[in-house]
Amino acid sequence: MLAIGDSLTRGFGAAGQGYAEQLETLLAGPIVVNLGIDGERSAGLRERIDEALAEHRPAVVLITTGGNDFLRRVPEAQTRENLAAIVARVRGAGATPVVFGIPAPSLAAVAGRAGEHAMYGDLAEGGQVHVIAGVVADVLSEDGLKSDRIHPNREGYARMAQAAFTVLGRCR
Repeated sequence: MLAIGDSLTRGFGAAGQGYAEQLETLLAGPIVVNLGIDGERSAGLRERIDEALAEHRPAVVLITTGGNDFLRRVPEAQTRENLAAIVARVRGAGATPVVFGIPAPSLAAVAGRAGEHAMYGDLAEGGQVHVIAGVVADVLSEDGLKSDRIHPNREGYARMAQAAFTVLGRCR
């Protein structure tokens, strides 16, 4: 299994206890290769996905991307295009794509009532991908589950791992 994306994949703020590491424990066996890069945008992930797929040949690919695009004000159409291309490449490699829905910056997010960006729901409705909805927004809405303003702590990543574990059970 491959976990690829930005700092949420890498587990920033949790010293080796990010969602990928905790998911591996929940799965009790399969190795989860963590290829998270702090600060990565969807365009960077799109550039490196083919090499990662060729090297690791995963059956499932967990993806977190979009948050840095939102923070850096990358045009939404570009982020959508990159995410769709990433998902298509994962499917083309014979793997199942699973994407964490990421909240878009908004006044609701500042007030602790964030919801993920609509593009993730649109992608799920298209039947192209399994989307892990709500968990990142919920975690980032609770101060006790964050290491800083935009990253979970160990407990927050544990919730992400549990949500991924649940969705993976439906993928089989």
